[in-house]
Amino acid sequence: MERSPANAGRKLKNNTRVRTYLVKPLNPAHHSHFHPLLGVTELVAFDLETTGLRPKLEEITQVAAIRMGGMRMEAEDSFTSYVNPGKPIPKRIQKLTRVRDQHVANAPSPAEAVQMLSDFAGQATFFGHDVYRFDFKFIEKHVNKEPGQSRTVRFIDTMDIFEMLWPDFSRLRNSLDDIAERLTAGLSSIRRHDALGDAILLANVFQRIQNHPELERLCSLVPVHETLMPTLSPIAKRGALLNDHSFPMGTIPRKAYV
Repeated sequence: MERSPANAGRKLKNNTRVRTYLVKPLNPAHHSHFHPLLGVTELVAFDLETTGLRPKLEEITQVAAIRMGGMRMEAEDSFTSYVNPGKPIPKRIQKLTRVRDQHVANAPSPAEAVQMLSDFAGQATFFGHDVYRFDFKFIEKHVNKEPGQSRTVRFIDTMDIFEMLWPDFSRLRNSLDDIAERLTAGLSSIRRHDALGDAILLANVFQRIQNHPELERLCSLVPVHETLMPTLSPIAKRGALLNDHSFPMGTIPRKAYV
């Protein structure tokens, strides 16, 4: 979903911890889960669709994620699910996202969907478009801040990357479509304003960044952020210990990424 122009503030509410830091360039042969570009061994590109643009008043209607890994950061797995927002979806949003009330009637709740996203991602670094001021504002409402109920995750925001790449870049004007066009990463067959379609587009954007001539400079400048997600469920923890991502995802329909 496209974000409306807003103050690109850096403070998440409800006592959600967010830290931002810079990392130094790494040798491409060095593997680290926490380096934004060269050293990421596993990354999850994700997107949400919602009933509107105001996190305090609106809710999630769809979530999707693509897991990428290896030296070439190839897509390895994916999931998508409708989400029941607990309220009618406005007609204009139904028209934009093609998510109807009947699609979400028996879908997981937002809290359940956020838990599923956390389980699917495991220890991977999250990657998304304008997620600092949009997606994670929706997610944080459904994270229990009590000890033992949440965990720290790292994420990279497209906005930080492209501010470094393009002097004329504006957080208030550039959509994911604009970014994909600049990188020639757009895929004509992808359905936009669909969580899975946008996650696939984000995966392609990340792959293009990997081949960018200024990649090493980016790696010294792009911040990695931290926030909270639900702690992994027992079955997800077992999968992480075994380095196995084939654990059941409950009601989430899993799809192969092509």
